[in-house]
Amino acid sequence: MPWTLARSAAFLVIAGLLLAATTAPPLTVALGPAAPSFDESSSSNETSSSDAGSKKNVAFLPLIAQSFRPVPPAHLGYGANVASADHVTILTEMGFDWAKGYVSWENAGFGPGYDWVVVDNQMREFVPHLRHVLLRLGGPPPPGIGNPPASANDRAAFQSFAQALAAHVADTWRDQGLQTVAYEIWNEPNLDYEWGGRPNAAQYTSLLQSGYRGIKAGDPEAIVVSAGLAPTGGSLANVAWARAFYAAPQVIPDLTFLRGMYENGAKGYFDALGSHPYGGPDAPGTAPGAASGPIYFRRAEEQRQVMLDYGDTSPVWATEFGWVLDTGCGLGEHEWMEVSEAQQAQYLAGAYAYADAHWPWMGPMFMFNLDFGTTYWYAWCDPVRWYAITHRADPKDPGNSPILYRQAVFSLRSLAKRSAW
Repeated sequence: MPWTLARSAAFLVIAGLLLAATTAPPLTVALGPAAPSFDESSSSNETSSSDAGSKKNVAFLPLIAQSFRPVPPAHLGYGANVASADHVTILTEMGFDWAKGYVSWENAGFGPGYDWVVVDNQMREFVPHLRHVLLRLGGPPPPGIGNPPASANDRAAFQSFAQALAAHVADTWRDQGLQTVAYEIWNEPNLDYEWGGRPNAAQYTSLLQSGYRGIKAGDPEAIVVSAGLAPTGGSLANVAWARAFYAAPQVIPDLTFLRGMYENGAKGYFDALGSHPYGGPDAPGTAPGAASGPIYFRRAEEQRQVMLDYGDTSPVWATEFGWVLDTGCGLGEHEWMEVSEAQQAQYLAGAYAYADAHWPWMGPMFMFNLDFGTTYWYAWCDPVRWYAITHRADPKDPGNSPILYRQAVFSLRSLAKRSAW
């Protein structure tokens, strides 16, 4: 939720250290048939006219056989969103078994000569310590690709990128000890600035299908996770609120967008549904009807019900969730959700415990975040710093400012864990 495209780009550029990249040329792939359009509402889901005539001379890639689709365990893993991959040892201290990193399509470039430096830098830090990694694939696209990537040619390019990435990671890192790798396809596409234009469930589903085909072609053992959607609440008043909260003029409610995905053929094109069940200011067990606002942890249950309505029993993965700290900064739209450091520690541990007790369908959960409060490339009052469970007194002087642990590190360290991984 607080992770914008601009921040993604800034993080990935800085994270690209001066190391040599090993590239793997992608196999030639092409796009399958486009999904039918679904008209959710006047602001949601028209099929892009850019598809018209764009499918000429495109060879169709056969669907990946379901027998190659891994069935991930349906219960918990313990993970976190990580800004600086060399901090992953903090996760191992806490008894966590997953890390989440980021892959920018723009940073990797337009194939076949992809740049995997940032990918390999993250994996080099992750893999010696953790055997399970989630990588989020996101925009903006490289030059020459539409933003949003809505045309058939755009999707074919994404499929090639996803295939090359999956093949590179499998070929390079499985022998180094990587046991499980999962890929989240995009971030919060129900917001205009994350999608790159007017949100459109049909367009996103087509991109998801292309990403799924590419990843399974590059690494049949990989797990594909759909994008976590920005939680919005469901009423018209909530949608108006969400536009202001996310500073996004065009927003589609998360449940509406999810239904649109299923209506356009998303089922079978992800192994797990991504979810962003941020907690607002409330404890994780707070019932939706008793929540302080439209953002609450148990939104995941309502997303789960949509899945069941469409006959989908795939797991849900909480690829982001968290609680933001009360701080002297003016956090604007996030201020209503602020909690104390003690509450953050209690709620994060409680979220894992609640899911363990009540959600047998919940897979790995990635708190947001481990260490964004330690890095120098975010403004002091950027909300992402205040979701973090570690920080520095002076992030611009790391040599003289050691990493400090907030109370949540200790509550999560002592949490009894029952990982399926």
